[in-house]
Amino acid sequence: MVGRTLDEIRERLETYACADGAYYLACARTGERPVPSGEHRFPDRESATRAADLVDAYRAELRQYDPRLPHRDVIVRQLPRGADETERTHTPTDRSEFCHEVAAAVFETLSGGGFRDAERAVMDAYLDAAETVDDPDDLCLLLLRSVGAVLDEALTAHEQEVVLNRAAGRLDPVAAPDDALTDSLDSVAAAGLLDAYHVDGPGDSPTVALDGYALGRGQRVLTLPLAVELLRRRPGADVRFEPTPDDEPGFRVTVLDRPRHHPQGLLRVGTS
Repeated sequence: MVGRTLDEIRERLETYACADGAYYLACARTGERPVPSGEHRFPDRESATRAADLVDAYRAELRQYDPRLPHRDVIVRQLPRGADETERTHTPTDRSEFCHEVAAAVFETLSGGGFRDAERAVMDAYLDAAETVDDPDDLCLLLLRSVGAVLDEALTAHEQEVVLNRAAGRLDPVAAPDDALTDSLDSVAAAGLLDAYHVDGPGDSPTVALDGYALGRGQRVLTLPLAVELLRRRPGADVRFEPTPDDEPGFRVTVLDRPRHHPQGLLRVGTS
């Protein structure tokens, strides 16, 4: 299965990485750090070069279910001597990269966690729908929609919680911010999926209005990417999304540090 192979490649790549290496991988054309290299750094050019080969192999595997995944000319770059942490950090903000990073983490989890029927169902649904879509931006959005729609039907709420927590754990860790919700919304906006948002109401259960959300239409909102981003920042938290009565995209969200294990709406809210 693709997911198992992706997981194996990612694990091999991580063996070449180190916490304070002077080398990293980037696309020669865009400067973005391609999936799955993320924020990984490497101790020497040889290790980074081997990691670049693994990135190419990983993306080749991804193309088994999305032949139009953008090609990246992966090269090794060296951090400037004496660069501070802000200069070292370059998080990919490309929409396609973000969508595929989230989808790949979910696929790895499905395959490694024994949800292979669900993995295959997502692939089949996506490939069938992709035949009618030409625009690459629309394809990467369709991929996430397929993941959300199929898994919402195929997995129980508890299974969804397990899968998304494990998927979030496969992504590069994010330091816990003061406000996990707004930080997660900012991340989704930086990826080009969201124009603006407004948070209102009590801090423990606010209502979020979304403006220009690429994965929302009226009361129908795909919450999958935001759920993953929240769980990156608050691992193991109890996350609940509930629809609002408004006609515009949005939801009410509750995030509890002490899980009651009553997840809801982790993949989508509203009528499909």
